[in-house]
Amino acid sequence: MTDKIVCGGLMERGDLCLVEVLGFDWRPGKACGILGKFGQARISLSYLSIGNGPDGDKNMSFCLSTEKLAEHRGLLDEIREEYKPTKLEARAPMVILTLYGPHFLEKHNLASEVFSALCVEGINAHTVCSSVNSISVVVDTMDRDRTVACLRQKFVWPV
Repeated sequence: MTDKIVCGGLMERGDLCLVEVLGFDWRPGKACGILGKFGQARISLSYLSIGNGPDGDKNMSFCLSTEKLAEHRGLLDEIREEYKPTKLEARAPMVILTLYGPHFLEKHNLASEVFSALCVEGINAHTVCSSVNSISVVVDTMDRDRTVACLRQKFVWPV
């Protein structure tokens, strides 16, 4: 018997850039406008998290192909000029590691377990997002192997 949390597997997506748009005004349509710029450029986003900032503003984090962002670097300048975020930053190379269910809704403390596993090893999770059937963490590509090893200490999944 194991004390590890059982999950269905671990998915990985690499060669990504993490874009953070922090502290922008959230009037109707603002987030749609930012996301729409990437859709109009036919760029798929691999990850999206939108949350509240301390002053009622919004923060958005998303991942996309590093190659696609390099081809469309002007999109960041457009966002900076049009939406005037407090901070807009792109970091690469990144990897998304996603633990998936089944039945994550019935398992308590998943995000805490992921963070505690990474904190023990001093790994910086740039962002974490969870749903009823998965939990994803974005880390620097150079931390990929250590992150997987940390997750294996708390979770078990088929190889």
